[in-house]
Amino acid sequence: MLLLLKIVRRLHFILFTFCSVASFAQDGIINGIVKDGETVLQSATISIADKTIVTNSKGEFSVTLKAGTYSIIITYAGYKKNEQSFTLNAGETKTFQFDMVRNEQLGEVVLLGSRSFIQRSNLNTAVPVDRISSKELKQTGQPSLIEMLNFTAPSFNTSRQNLSDPVTLRGLDPDHLLILLNGTRYPNLASINPGAIKGTLGRGSVTNDLNSIPFSAIEKIEILRDGASAQYGSDAIAGVMNFELKKSTGKTFINLDLGQQYKGDGENFVFGINRGFSFNKKGFLNLSGDFRYRRPTYRGGIFNGTVYNNYPSSATHADSVRIKIQDDDSIRQRGFNRKTPVSNDGSIELSSYGFLINGGYPINSKTEMFWTGAVNYRHPVYPGAYRFPKSTKQVNTVLYPDGFKPTNIVNTWNLSGIAGARGKTNKEWNWELNIVYGKNSGQIDFT
Repeated sequence: MLLLLKIVRRLHFILFTFCSVASFAQDGIINGIVKDGETVLQSATISIADKTIVTNSKGEFSVTLKAGTYSIIITYAGYKKNEQSFTLNAGETKTFQFDMVRNEQLGEVVLLGSRSFIQRSNLNTAVPVDRISSKELKQTGQPSLIEMLNFTAPSFNTSRQNLSDPVTLRGLDPDHLLILLNGTRYPNLASINPGAIKGTLGRGSVTNDLNSIPFSAIEKIEILRDGASAQYGSDAIAGVMNFELKKSTGKTFINLDLGQQYKGDGENFVFGINRGFSFNKKGFLNLSGDFRYRRPTYRGGIFNGTVYNNYPSSATHADSVRIKIQDDDSIRQRGFNRKTPVSNDGSIELSSYGFLINGGYPINSKTEMFWTGAVNYRHPVYPGAYRFPKSTKQVNTVLYPDGFKPTNIVNTWNLSGIAGARGKTNKEWNWELNIVYGKNSGQIDFT
């Protein structure tokens, strides 16, 4: 009886071994690599039959299948779907190389608004992120960066003001919009927006000035059109704008813009230049400079009030008519121009220039240094409110018998600097250390 049990067990073992070998012999192996040119694509999705896997850090994958005819589908964010059919024989090993083609309609992958380093496109971001290239901005035909964004970016709000043009998203205050330069916080202006006119955008808040970033230095702009305070803090309630600067070497870009208004005023001249250099063969140094000059435009009307006489508080209707007639006679006699008191109600005279340097240098395969420095000078000139001769507490009528309109001359400087290092540890932890410096000053003279 014992001998019979041993024989049965041996038969079971031989039968199991034979079935396993037969089953293995019926299977085949598919090996592959997914690339974009010379760049391997990590985490590409591979779908075969009822199996779904992803590529490893080398862009490779391997899967075991039974013999048969299959269709393999490769997908990766920002690339067109790659689909191929093949027949796998029993015991066969096939090796494939899949070359992916970029899908321009999806745009580039974005990292803004996420702590993840996995590349994603606008199709699978949790919140809307707009990517706008410098080429798209130039196609608007607008002379300044803020005007370009006003024509291209959804939910973008700006208000043309004398000292600066603050911007924001979704109508919130400018200090609720976080501005990043190469992923690092860009300092706001140190001044509070006085908002002399009620309803002015950003009244009472710290303002910003995107025009202090030379347009010729910008490669692309990423805009997160949703609140991101959980990740970035309270200054990102309105959203986040990230300005990616050019890192090219051996290339020169020149930008020239000339124009004026149909009425013959408001002449505008913009010139920008960008040049990249190789730094010690491994790093880069990219220089940019912008200059802009804009003449004023006048769209004001005619002042119909009194110039030389005030209406007494106790004046009757007849008194008011008589005073108005007397004032009109004085205006005609002195040749006063009724258009003079009216503000220009258009663009003010402005000249500005800016310079920016952007660089990086890899220390080793896992660590790199980076730096960015910028200086911007802005010189707006605009008229103040007219001082009428009837306002004797404001006007010395001996010196200014017809009153006067003061001119405000402003000089502002904006300096900023970013420097730091970033890299990966041996355990693939990402780290970054940076320091940011910002300083701006302004002086207003009256003539």
